Amino acid sequence: MRNSGIVFGLVLSFSAFAQPDNLGSLELKVTDRYKAQVKDARKILEQPKYEDSINQKLEVQYRIDSRPLSVRMRPEPLSPARIGPIEVPQLYRAYIRGAYGAYNTGLAEVFYNSKRSSKSSYGFSARHLSTQTGVSNLLYEDNAFSRNHIGAYFNRFFPKYTWRLSADVDLDKYSYYGRPILDFLPGDDSLELGEAPYNWYRSFGFETSLIEAREKELGWMQRLDLGYRYFLDNYRSMEHDVRLGSDWILPAGEQKLNLEFNAAYFNTSYDSLYTGADSSNIFNQSFMQVQMKPYIRVDRDEYALDFGLNLYFLGHQDSRDVDDQGGAYFFPELILRYRAVPDVLSVVGGITGLLERNNYRELSRRSPFITPGQNTIPSRTIKAFIAMEGLLSRTLSFRLEGGYANRRSDAFLYRNPFFYQDSMTYGLEVIYQDLNELYAKGSLSYNWEEKLLISASAIARDFDLDQGELPLYRPYFEANLEGSYTYRKKVGMGLLLNYVGSRHAFHQIQNPDLPAMLEPYLDLGLKLDYYYNSRIGAFINFSNLLNSDYDLYLGYKAQGINAMFGFTYRF
Repeated sequence: MRNSGIVFGLVLSFSAFAQPDNLGSLELKVTDRYKAQVKDARKILEQPKYEDSINQKLEVQYRIDSRPLSVRMRPEPLSPARIGPIEVPQLYRAYIRGAYGAYNTGLAEVFYNSKRSSKSSYGFSARHLSTQTGVSNLLYEDNAFSRNHIGAYFNRFFPKYTWRLSADVDLDKYSYYGRPILDFLPGDDSLELGEAPYNWYRSFGFETSLIEAREKELGWMQRLDLGYRYFLDNYRSMEHDVRLGSDWILPAGEQKLNLEFNAAYFNTSYDSLYTGADSSNIFNQSFMQVQMKPYIRVDRDEYALDFGLNLYFLGHQDSRDVDDQGGAYFFPELILRYRAVPDVLSVVGGITGLLERNNYRELSRRSPFITPGQNTIPSRTIKAFIAMEGLLSRTLSFRLEGGYANRRSDAFLYRNPFFYQDSMTYGLEVIYQDLNELYAKGSLSYNWEEKLLISASAIARDFDLDQGELPLYRPYFEANLEGSYTYRKKVGMGLLLNYVGSRHAFHQIQNPDLPAMLEPYLDLGLKLDYYYNSRIGAFINFSNLLNSDYDLYLGYKAQGINAMFGFTYRF
């Protein structure tokens, strides 16, 4: 009991120490359950100011140590994909083609090539085509021609470049048969002159090249070509022709400077000409030509621009006392391309120029009926053009082009309108004229699953020459249509239709007895092929199927309708 009193006294004394003397009074009334409320927010400032209270950033130094971690993961193996067999087309190493036709026409062709190889390739070819007659209303009984070609090549593939070597021989015979029977000359049909005068063109050449496999594999050089050709004819006319060609890409800051550097030298010697020829036609002539074409190609989005210069330096030597044709020639090189719709429609236009050689071999390829001893003058051309090309559909493509060309010393063929009274000059002469030319041309190409191929093209020209000159043998309009169709890989058909408009041969006032304007003509060719299997086939070729009677040149009529039948064999 005594202990209980002591505890009670301690409690009373603690309470008296912790509380104030006057506690007052507090009255609390609860009238409803408590409900929390949130007042509407109100901006203190429209543009609050932010102040960084940290004046100094702490510099943190860290490093990452690479430590390999062992991963215990074993992925399940994937099953191999099933790849279907791909048929590799068989390549035959040899192809032989032979045919015989009207007018004692013979054709023989042989081609041989090596198999597929990543190290080298080689092959050769040979071709012969000849005919004896076929041109009607001639005084000459024999107006034969013969074309023969032998060629070979070898390619060696290295990791950085490809080395190419090729050689060829051409032996071509053409008769100067351009002496038709003329009604106003009595007794023409009784002359029977026998074999027509002829010329043998013999050409021997070779060429070697280095071509880089990928860009910059050969440094600045992309390509290097070196070639030589020896050309002579039946009248001991000789020509040596050496050519050097190269393509370069030179560094020029952020751009690339493209450079074409070419050099050519030819020497033509007319030492012994046809019987009765003018002795002034016996001379030697040589030209040394150096070309440099630097240009820059800029490609921006859908635009591409090539701009530069085409520079020619020409040296000339002649055994006669004639005007020197040497000097320096400069031509602009400006080509702008615009891809209006990528891979569908593009437009290209610009100004370009070039200098063309007219040596004996090049002139004889233009027409084999020229007589030896023709003078050589380089031709200069500046052309401005604009073209549009693209796709009209998945199978149909087109190209349109129009332009203006200024030509200086352009080579034209000419024959005296009194050739039937001239027993000295056998064939055509070459004259050089200046002219301006406006042209417009277009083409369409249709390709249906590589079975049906059709292409059509046409060109219209307008010429402006000095007074008294004519655009000799230049047609004002030309058009051609070409098509081929393969039926079930067994039968092939081909069609070739050419239309050539009227052409000037001479001034009518020079000879009223002959028409000065050659008539337009239409020439139709047809080809039929039958493939017995992949190795053996047969064919029939028809030329001048409409038997059109027209003149290639004044007095030189085309051969009439001809048909050849032949076989092909591959192995």
